Amino acid sequence: MSAISLDRWLQHLHEHLPIARLGDDPEGVHQVRVAVRRLRVWLRLAGMRVLEDDLAWLVRAAGQVRDLEVLLQHPGLPRAFQKWAVHQLQHAREQFIPLLDSPRLAGLLRALASLPPLDSTKAEARIERFIQQVERRADAWHSEDTIENLHALRRALRRLRYAREWLGHNSNTVKALQEIFGRVGDLSFILDYLQAFEAEGGQPPSRYRSRLEVDLSEALIEAQKAWEQHRD
Repeated sequence: MSAISLDRWLQHLHEHLPIARLGDDPEGVHQVRVAVRRLRVWLRLAGMRVLEDDLAWLVRAAGQVRDLEVLLQHPGLPRAFQKWAVHQLQHAREQFIPLLDSPRLAGLLRALASLPPLDSTKAEARIERFIQQVERRADAWHSEDTIENLHALRRALRRLRYAREWLGHNSNTVKALQEIFGRVGDLSFILDYLQAFEAEGGQPPSRYRSRLEVDLSEALIEAQKAWEQHRD
């Protein structure tokens, strides 16, 4: 029997929390979320529910900051929309940064450091659950072709990918699908933020919205084709 320690990704989390605090590099918040999501999968492979709520809290807390950082890296943003997004990011960071000094985060980090290594044999037996979740999400997307169901499938694929990587299995196919689906996610939330901007009186060029909608339609077609090829 071999054991799998969570130390690598716990250390990754520790290293990127200060970068996330500074806010100079978008990779800071992104890598915090990556580390937390990988740790959540480790817990599921271990059959543990302890700390799940705290890890989910940290991912959610960083979510709007990450979304806005991705938005601001998107090419061709109209100037007024970009200025609005910068203001929204500043506000999101004002909400996020105090959480990095909270007793809840300090307690979470201490608790993670105290967990014993994962029994890889038991973890192998649990990976089927990740596959089943992907299949359920895929069936839901097939039954009701919505972006929300596609997002749910993308999240399930990400968890399966991380589970396979914890166990040392190849995950290239799953990773490629996740990345294709991720483009749909990026474009859809940019459109959501554009709608919020318009609701506050913003007036972006109509051609900008049209281009985003065309790009999203193309990304959805690509995602559907990629999934069909994978199922075949």
